Amino acid sequence: MRVKPYLYILIIISNLALADITENLRWSLDASARYNDFSIPKKTSQIYFLGLDTHKVFSNNDGDFAYSVMQFYFTKLSNQNPYPFMFDSPDDGKLIVREAHINYLTTDKWVPNIRLGHFTMPFGLEDSNDTNGRLLDYGHGSNLGTKLDWGVLLNKVHDHFEYKVSYSLGGKDDPKSVDGSYLYTGRISTLSHEDYIFGLSFYYGELDNIDRQRVAFDVQYYYTTWGVKAELAQGQINDDDERYLLLELNKQSIDDSNKIYSQFVYKDRDSFTKAQNQAVIGISFQLNTELEASLEYKKQLKEINGAKSGLFRAQIRYRF
Repeated sequence: MRVKPYLYILIIISNLALADITENLRWSLDASARYNDFSIPKKTSQIYFLGLDTHKVFSNNDGDFAYSVMQFYFTKLSNQNPYPFMFDSPDDGKLIVREAHINYLTTDKWVPNIRLGHFTMPFGLEDSNDTNGRLLDYGHGSNLGTKLDWGVLLNKVHDHFEYKVSYSLGGKDDPKSVDGSYLYTGRISTLSHEDYIFGLSFYYGELDNIDRQRVAFDVQYYYTTWGVKAELAQGQINDDDERYLLLELNKQSIDDSNKIYSQFVYKDRDSFTKAQNQAVIGISFQLNTELEASLEYKKQLKEINGAKSGLFRAQIRYRF
């Protein structure tokens, strides 16, 4: 009998429950409101988030042996159509699990750490750029069909490179396999704290009864307060070849409180009548230690169904 990964998660959480819950625990409340203005069709919508983020380090006499990240958010939609898969209507509200995992740390240089739970899938630029709760996006939906999934992930940071390899169930927000779904994902890269970062990623599996395969190369370069990022992906959806390209130029203030970015996104599939090109510009302001404001505008550069659609988004976020 094969034991599914989420059963291991329940066992480990039970064992960790014996530890002192408040020791080495950091937490924050996160509240945000997002406004969306679509040009085609002309409509507006809002999304509201209220969440709890926790980060806990588990230790014994030999030092730290694990840490956990838990993010639980009540999310309320208002006239959001189309709406994300986990909701039932354009005005639905639900408790959503973002990151919810435990990472076991090993002391041996060559034995990987083990992560169990609900995590961001290791692929492309998103792997070293956490965008949860932000307007900024790096195309996980386009490439993988989902951003987070339940499963097990092996990871390690070495002297000159780091890697993550995962197996997950394809249930997205549910810890189960749906219609035989399964996902294998991985990325190996140079160290993510350096000014030059190069990464190679792969993705293989079945999600929503669709076979998906993808390989990708990504690069990041930082010079003083400027950054350049690129991701190139090639793969198949069922038997349909697909290509994806993202280019980004960004600039941050010296204290990282303000950031402006511009992106060009290219998507092409054999079944498309023409490639889809999109330009994005965004800006974020850290008004104080708790309050952040963000603006973003996306514009299709080629006509789709006889029109070039646009989307303006604004978000205010308060964390304390």
